[in-house]
Amino acid sequence: MGTPGLADRIVEAGGRLFAEQGFHATGIRAIAQAAKVSIGSIYHYFESKEEILERIVRAEIDRRREFLEGLRKQGLPLEEQVRLIVQHHFSLLREGRDSARLFLREWFDPTPELRTKMYRLYDEVAGYIAQLIEEGIAAGEARPCRPLVAAYTILGLVEAVSLRALSGDETAALLMEEGPRELAESLWLWLRR
Repeated sequence: MGTPGLADRIVEAGGRLFAEQGFHATGIRAIAQAAKVSIGSIYHYFESKEEILERIVRAEIDRRREFLEGLRKQGLPLEEQVRLIVQHHFSLLREGRDSARLFLREWFDPTPELRTKMYRLYDEVAGYIAQLIEEGIAAGEARPCRPLVAAYTILGLVEAVSLRALSGDETAALLMEEGPRELAESLWLWLRR
């Protein structure tokens, strides 16, 4: 169907440009130039730049979902799971700063169609965290609460710190270094029975 890896190259170039310039400011021509492909090649793999962004977001969500599924199978106490979830999030921030900047940036300014898709994907991650919390409540580890509301609260707190941690200054470095431990500890104190 095409050159192996060409779609990945397009996605990587699109992700980098979306993170640097913003989704709306990035055109297909710029993505083609950055990926060193023709515009026709992009349309061979993707119907639109929205589809490129969707692929990036889906990949990020899939990475988190796979991690959360593996974590659930380990049967660890909820406190340890919370710590590992926060650590994993920050390790993804370090590995994929462009993806993280893109995701956080576009979360606040997507098109209506993209917003619906992003909500659906985001709901999936929140659903997994809510399941972990439900299991923690059932095991007597966590206080009674609304697991889905608690899951979104956790995601919101982690993302607020993440947004600042991506800025690249001295405070950001401190948040990248100390944020995971401090957040996990604070979240556990809030969740525990």
